[in-house]
Amino acid sequence: MKHLSDLTFYNHFHTLGTHFYCECSPQGLENPTLVCSSAEVLQQLGLHPDEANTDLFLQVFSGNALLPGMQPLAQDYAGHQFGNFNPFLGDGRALLLGEVATPTGILDIYLKGSGRTPYARNADGRAGLRECLHEFHITAQLAALNVPTARCLCVVSGSQQVYRGGFEPSAILTRLAPSHIRFGTFENYYFQKNRAALCQLADHVIACHYPDCLAAGEQRYAAFFAEVVLRTARLMAHWQAVGFVHGVMNTDNQSILGLTLDVGMGAFTPERDPAYVCHPEDGHGRYAFGQQPVVGLWNCNVLARALSPLIAAHDLRTALQAYEPEYLRHYTALLSESPPGA
Repeated sequence: MKHLSDLTFYNHFHTLGTHFYCECSPQGLENPTLVCSSAEVLQQLGLHPDEANTDLFLQVFSGNALLPGMQPLAQDYAGHQFGNFNPFLGDGRALLLGEVATPTGILDIYLKGSGRTPYARNADGRAGLRECLHEFHITAQLAALNVPTARCLCVVSGSQQVYRGGFEPSAILTRLAPSHIRFGTFENYYFQKNRAALCQLADHVIACHYPDCLAAGEQRYAAFFAEVVLRTARLMAHWQAVGFVHGVMNTDNQSILGLTLDVGMGAFTPERDPAYVCHPEDGHGRYAFGQQPVVGLWNCNVLARALSPLIAAHDLRTALQAYEPEYLRHYTALLSESPPGA
């Protein structure tokens, strides 16, 4: 087992160039305290279980220290929020510290709540302790249910206070995923009419995460999009099968890898109530539990438009038509695996 200082960091996303991100240092928490950590995620990183008890661990994941090789950056992206396009998003309070190799592949290490970035606009760049703990526990539950999801390594709190409907301690959540690229990342460059950046981003994602698509040659973008649609359909089936409600299915929260991402508002409805809504501002029920499969397809249509400079219309339609049968097949299979009364 490794110590934290033994990790080797890679920076593949940096190779895309600064048009895709802003370099930014974390703004650490004052008087940090480790609130919780995941032994399972520590093991996933190949770290010794006692590593979470070290001062180095506390300093790094409170945003107060960087390890050799870390080059923190905030990713740029756009997205549709509650159906309306917003070209001015990006990581306003999150930073990619770097990528590490694990036995299961490369993983991003991300800090959430590490202070303002150039994309923060008027926000404070911080996260409250309750929100961080919520995401930590929700992702652990999803992983236990075999739902594809980002994972959380730890939550660290500080002595600063933030106001989130009341004062509470500020905190930083450390999140891991093979990639934090979103549908909205592609929308960003479609909106800018930057075909070269779209190609560069798609080639990066294909090379790192969809290498089987390379065999399709000039049709690699079509093969990539078709696989994204299938992964998204399967993710929606997983959510519906376990009664999970994401709450904020904006395209800037939709993972290009078909993972559950950004679950600060997520919840479960054990009764699988189709009208259940967990976002207090979702008065029209756009992201209600029963609407999630439809929204997943809607988001894929948005991604199709973003990729339309690279993929023929016929290939986009063919890929989108595979969504519903894949969703139904996977949902039926998941229900058949569930024990009676689940």
